[in-house]
Amino acid sequence: MKKLLFALGAAALLTACGDEDTTISYKLEKPVDMSLYSEGYYATIDLEGIERMGTITATYMNVEFSSSGDTIKQKRTYEIDKSRGYLKNYMPSELAWRIGSVEVAGIDREVKEIKGLDKYDSLVKALPMPKRWSDQLLNPEYSKHLVRAEKHRFEMTHLLVGGPFPEYDNITETLRAQNRLNFALIGIDSVVTQGFQKLGGRRCFTYTVYFTETESFPYYIWEQHVNSKIVPEEFQKYNKGLKAEYNTAYQVALEPHGGVLCQEREVKQGVHTMVNPSTGDTTTFKSNITLERLYNTPEDK
Repeated sequence: MKKLLFALGAAALLTACGDEDTTISYKLEKPVDMSLYSEGYYATIDLEGIERMGTITATYMNVEFSSSGDTIKQKRTYEIDKSRGYLKNYMPSELAWRIGSVEVAGIDREVKEIKGLDKYDSLVKALPMPKRWSDQLLNPEYSKHLVRAEKHRFEMTHLLVGGPFPEYDNITETLRAQNRLNFALIGIDSVVTQGFQKLGGRRCFTYTVYFTETESFPYYIWEQHVNSKIVPEEFQKYNKGLKAEYNTAYQVALEPHGGVLCQEREVKQGVHTMVNPSTGDTTTFKSNITLERLYNTPEDK
């Protein structure tokens, strides 16, 4: 499993040995407006080992990047949703993209303030859905997970600052020595720079963070796996002790001068555990999740 995730970094390192070092700065002289398209592909593996797609999410937003002194700011505004599939209206982390407006402010890689996530409950109540779903989605614990997800994305996209960083290299030990890999809930394996790529007419510096993590919402991938006819009905009984662990490759592409994002891409390979409360039997299943966020000038959306 890890071999698949590390292939991306290995390929990049073998492609070239860049001789140009890059300095990353998040200072902006004036705000920058972008369009943002976020998509998610949620698939689980059936009993024959075949990947079965359950949900495809698609959300369109506008986002403004700005800075004031040492403070970095991002504000996104929801436009339209075109998700489809089994969990299109029920995945908490994906529903967060549909909140009318969310603002994040941080210094370096530390989030200092988040505004807007308190509107999550109102969003859920406005969506037509069976009571069994709304009861789950309105769990007060979810707000903590949504805050964690916002912080996580900010941390990953602000992991590099200063430099200079080589275009193609494993910079894990450099960042570790700078105390920039001290995350409480994820275990970072490595950070690899992968040079520049052209995205939306922009020249974007790219790096990938490889790590292990646990799933904040394991119930929902389980629901897709056992209740959407991917596996036989007998597995519906395995509804306790739900947990999930992922090997993740999180790729970031940004403009090095200003830190405006070009693209984020997360590839997650998950192993999920579930328990039959009547028999105590434990079984596992696997999932493949790809999350991608594309940032373009408003004219390009």
